[in-house]
Order: sequence, then structure tokens, then C-alpha cells
Amino acid sequence: MRIVIDGRMLSWTGIGRYTHALLEGLEAIDRSNEYVVLMRQDDWTRWKPQESNFRRVECNIDPYSPAEQATLPRVLRDLAPDVVHFVTPNAAALYRGTKVVTIHDLTLLDFDTSRGSLPKRLAGKLKRYPFRRIFLMQLASATHIVTDTGYVRDQLIQRFQVDPAKVSAVWIAADSIHLAEAKEESVDGLSASDSLILYVGNYFPYKNVRLLIESLALVARSRPDVKLVLAGKAAEYKDDLLALAASLNVADRIVMPGFISDGQLKWLYQNSAMYVYPSLSEGFGLQGLEAMAQGLPVLSSTATCLPEVYGDAALYFDPHSAGDLAQKIADLLARPELATEMAARGYARLPMFSWRATAEATHQIYLEAVQ
Repeated sequence: MRIVIDGRMLSWTGIGRYTHALLEGLEAIDRSNEYVVLMRQDDWTRWKPQESNFRRVECNIDPYSPAEQATLPRVLRDLAPDVVHFVTPNAAALYRGTKVVTIHDLTLLDFDTSRGSLPKRLAGKLKRYPFRRIFLMQLASATHIVTDTGYVRDQLIQRFQVDPAKVSAVWIAADSIHLAEAKEESVDGLSASDSLILYVGNYFPYKNVRLLIESLALVARSRPDVKLVLAGKAAEYKDDLLALAASLNVADRIVMPGFISDGQLKWLYQNSAMYVYPSLSEGFGLQGLEAMAQGLPVLSSTATCLPEVYGDAALYFDPHSAGDLAQKIADLLARPELATEMAARGYARLPMFSWRATAEATHQIYLEAVQ
């Protein structure tokens, strides 16, 4: 059969990683069916077929654009697929062929992710209304829905009355292979002798980084050596976060290096005392798994799917309590044996996640969708 996969977001951080890893996994297990991958010209070098039954087709329709709804369904019909896999729920809601839709999380429904100037924020808020409508259309018309976790699957069933037989939870996996060959690079303002608390990610309000800074202020009272590293582009959120730190007298304890290289990330993983994930909403939580793979103990919020993914391999805190998080940080810093135990639990948890297993489960869903 002919399977079309929507790869127009290969350059996006999370969705791109999911799509790329899924394609590699499918190439490893399926040499019989034909795969057609839609890609934008700007992303053309990000993935190249390695097997003869896989091919790329240029499709320069931008995600979340009007053309995605008006034009993409016609493009798909012309390709005559047996099944289409949309890796997010925003694409071609009017397409009525057999389709599998991956819904990674419900964050865009539950949290405001608009940013920038006032006009841009207003435009972002307004976009939530058509997105919700498109989302509901996809739920109704999808042949099968894939979620990254059981938590998101249960939310779709409970909140939107989706037929349980129509939704499958398929875990994804961490991948830090790109760090293996990277040469360590130190980060300005940091020393290996510091007690480093690490966060890597973006800075939308639902990521709850403000709680991390508030917790730092409590920990710093008794730990003059502790520093908080907030890695990744903070963009327009940076000034507000630094202002909060200044108001709590911990501005000198925070390092925000912005975008970091693989070598710098490797250095941070090797020299940090812990990784903290304070998020209020996730569909999976790959960053925590990647930290575990690098030998770091993980402190995690109890929100949404995170306890499902991390199991007993993380220490959990109330994402609304700076005091609770501060106490957990202090415990890890004061008890090396606890840090060692949590790091060992992290390693033990990792074999439960595999991109090959993700590809195999998704491949089976394709086969069942066309029956």
C-alpha cells in the first residue's frame, strides 16, 4: 500500500525529531510498502530516503496556514494514498481519506502560548479558536489517533468522548546519540566546582520556569555554591525572568547562555548536579529522559503525563509549590547517595523506550487502519 507521511515540520524541534526518528524506524522494518514523505524545500536536506520504497515529495504548504486546510487535501488526493499519517492534528482537517493523526499533547488547548508584541499576542490568542475547531474535526474524522502517552489518550477519551478503540498510546524515546561524538565545551560563567541545577527547553509560561527561580531563592539561603542554568533561547521571556531573579536577590546565581552547542550541552550534563523539569503540561517529557541517559538525577513536576513516563526514576514535586521543589533540590544536594540512587534508576528506566518499538507499533496501526 501507499503511505503518505506529513513531514512538513522536520525543522521543528519536537515534532521534527518525532518525524525523523519515526521515518528511520519505518525504513528499518518495512521494505514492502511504499512511503511518500511530504517535505518543504527548506527542509530538503534534513532527511534523505535510505530505502527504495521511500521517497520525498516537495510540498511547500506552511503549517498552520490557510493553504494547509484549503490546498493540502487536494495534494493528498492526487497522491492517491491508502493511508495518510498527520504527525500533528492541525493539518488538512477536511481530508476524508483514511488517516492516522498523532496528538502529542493538549497544551495549545489549555494554555496561552502567544508571545511577542501586543498585536502578535492578540493574533496568537485569536488563532486558538480555529485551532480548536480543526482539532475537533480531526478527532471526528481520523481513522485512528496516536498519542505519546496513556495520559493524553485518557484525556481525549474523557474530555472529548473519543471512542477508546480509536486511540492508541505509543511511547516515544529519548535520543542523545548526537552527543556521543561531541567535544565538551564549557559554558561562560560556570565552573565544574559549582553545584549546578540544569533546565533545558523553552520558556512559555506553562513551562513554569518562574517556580524554578523562586525555589532557587529558597535554596540559596543555605547553599552559596548553587547556580541555576537555564539553557535554550528565552527570547522575549528573558527580561522578565531576570527581573524576577533580581527581585529575589539571586540574579548572580542564574546563567542564561541562550542557544547552546552539543558540546556545551554535553558539558552541562556531565557537570550538573541534577536536571529539573517544572512544567505544567507535557505530552511526554523527552528532556527528562535525555538527562537520565546522561546520568543526571531528575526532579520532575507531578503534572500531566510526567509520572507515567518517569515512573520511580524521578523525584517529584508539586508544580505550584516553590517550597516543595526547594526541599527536593536541597535533599539531592545534601545526600549524594540519593543522587546516585536516582541516577541509577534513570538508567534502569531507559530500556523501556525505543524508537524501533515506536515505529513497529505505528506501522501496525497503518496496517489496521486500511482493513
